[in-house]
Amino acid sequence: SDTGTGTERAAQLRRQQAARSAARARKVRDADPARSALRRSVLAEVVVAAALLTVTTLLTGSQPGRAAEEQKGLADAPAASSSTAPAGPSSAPGASGRIALTIPYDTGGPKGRGTAAFTLSPARAGGANQIGLRLTGPGGAPVDVPEVRVAFTLPAQHLGPIQVPLKHTGTGDWTAAAVQLPLAGTWQLQVTVRTSDIDEITQTRNVQVSP
Repeated sequence: SDTGTGTERAAQLRRQQAARSAARARKVRDADPARSALRRSVLAEVVVAAALLTVTTLLTGSQPGRAAEEQKGLADAPAASSSTAPAGPSSAPGASGRIALTIPYDTGGPKGRGTAAFTLSPARAGGANQIGLRLTGPGGAPVDVPEVRVAFTLPAQHLGPIQVPLKHTGTGDWTAAAVQLPLAGTWQLQVTVRTSDIDEITQTRNVQVSP
């Protein structure tokens, strides 16, 4: 009928107008440089993100194998060895139970060179040990210095340093009585000589203390 034909024709015209409007909108949108650049930027970011995701996935998948190889290499590597250098020559008590050491020193200052003669008797743990210390200059004559200190450390037992108070008994001479070293073993003896306000040196020697 004419009425049905008119209605269909009107609907067709509306669809054509909508299509033309959409085409004009796309044309206007495509003509905007900023909007086109934005679309290209978004597209580029999407491509980069996809590439990064792919690379990350590949690396994650290969990491366990790499970690296994590293662990295998560590397991196959030889064990490292360690050693501790001695502090100095080791001295054991003689037949009389007495240790005697000659310790050269040089503090680097004026009149800073000399020799410390150290004795420890009877060099036994838990007993009353006697210490003697004499300082002599290069010519062998006794010399006094502003300060002398003696200390003992037992590294194997993490014990010390045990400071020993010394008594000045004469020119170049210091002594200490009733010195207690609680354990037997290899003790480190530290003898510190100070010849001025700034010139000082500490010499270390190993001494064997008997049970």
